[in-house]
Amino acid sequence: MVASILATVAPYHLWTYSLLFGATAYQSFYNGIMAYRALPHEHFSNLQAKLFPGYFAFQALASGILLLTPPFVAGPAFYWPLGICLVGGLLNTLILGPANRRVMAQRKAQLDKEGLSHHKDPKASAELKAINKEFAKVHGASVLVNLIAFGAMTFYGATLTGGLLKTIPK
Repeated sequence: MVASILATVAPYHLWTYSLLFGATAYQSFYNGIMAYRALPHEHFSNLQAKLFPGYFAFQALASGILLLTPPFVAGPAFYWPLGICLVGGLLNTLILGPANRRVMAQRKAQLDKEGLSHHKDPKASAELKAINKEFAKVHGASVLVNLIAFGAMTFYGATLTGGLLKTIPK
């Protein structure tokens, strides 16, 4: 029985979904928060700058794989949450992530120019404050897109469960 199940897309679909949901929950609600609390600001920024490109690319790739491997005959409710996740991952990978890195580099250069060690320094210039405002907008958009994708993944988990339960003989 196990060999016949492994010959279908179902377990691979479920494992991919589990990895996607788990990685998103872990990064969004634990790892990022703990790193922010534990690390100095510059170290936290460097860590996130290294983690996010791969994380968002994985989010897009895994969502695409899930879209292409339905484990049962599915209707639109099966596909639209995965589409949201795919679009969210692509937005963060191709647009918002690079914009965040660009603004962070501008902020670092401005901090060095002003001789400041932190972007929230009360002696910050109007230019640094404008850069901080731009970063807040781009970063906020990225966080919002990620939370929407997580909500869609959560909804998809219920949809997937319902579909799998329908395949169990009564």
